[in-house]
Amino acid sequence: MNIYPLLMAPYFRHGEETPWGGSMLRDVFMKDAPDDCTGESLEVSALPGRESMVRNGVHAGKTLSRMIELWGEALTGPMQGEFPLLLKLLDAKQTLSVQVHPGDEYGMAHEGKLGKSEAWVVLNAEPGAKIAYGLDLNGGDLRAEVEAGRLEGALHWETVRPGDVYYIPNGTVHALGAGIQVYEIQQSSDATYRFWDWGRVGKDGRPRELHTEKALDVSVPDRRLPKIEGTTVLCKGGSRTYYISEKHFELCRLNLSGRMPLSSGRMCFLTPMSPVTLRWADDSLELNPFDSVLVPAQMEGVALEGEGKVLLSGTPDQAALREELGYRAENVAGLVE
Repeated sequence: MNIYPLLMAPYFRHGEETPWGGSMLRDVFMKDAPDDCTGESLEVSALPGRESMVRNGVHAGKTLSRMIELWGEALTGPMQGEFPLLLKLLDAKQTLSVQVHPGDEYGMAHEGKLGKSEAWVVLNAEPGAKIAYGLDLNGGDLRAEVEAGRLEGALHWETVRPGDVYYIPNGTVHALGAGIQVYEIQQSSDATYRFWDWGRVGKDGRPRELHTEKALDVSVPDRRLPKIEGTTVLCKGGSRTYYISEKHFELCRLNLSGRMPLSSGRMCFLTPMSPVTLRWADDSLELNPFDSVLVPAQMEGVALEGEGKVLLSGTPDQAALREELGYRAENVAGLVE
């Protein structure tokens, strides 16, 4: 089996599906977006009907699901059930709906699908742009605030800047604000409950569906998490800044200065912020900014070469990371109970 890193072509959510989207994915991030209302670029996705496709090598044109069939655990590593992760880029020209995601148990019981925890890395933000991130109830009751039409006033807002990292475990009430583009790593699930959509209506003149009761069921009203600062370790070819290592995914930034070997045994997704070269065996792949590559779990001898920052996410090995970081593990969200 001749496995190699898979350069992925995204699936786009756009038009009426993302009425809050804009043109930045095409105009700035150089994606082949279909229109000026494109909200999401699903970079690495095995969601049925929303799959990304391979665009390099002998398997160009195949879907991610087909590659999983062909390569199995050589691609994914040990896997129970469905492909576990989904990588997106998002462009919010307008503020997204106020949402909350269920955990796995609730999601399976009520939707027949896994729940959703996720994280955002802010790629670009207009001055003063904000996200809704948790709640400021001041001792009040969430249901009472919602039923009285006061949810907007209960949202906690944070001003964001490029490079900021936010962890959004299931149960966290959140909304991406206008004028922001983010990198999102999440469980491979579309289980989302919409609390509020700012009174927007579709082309049919009707408001989009809300899921108030389910949203109330799964919300953790008193959760307030800080922005994730992470912790940095030196390594050959630069350094790594670890931000999140929870049971579903790991997120770090590679600060590349030369040639940096990548460990094997787990699949990972790479998204460079500047041009870099991915090398393995006697082959190489030139990566442009915001390309997304899936490096199979069983590939060995893979290295990045160049100067700049590369976002890396993938399946976690929490025990190994705790051992590597020691006392610094407490600076990585989800790593220490």
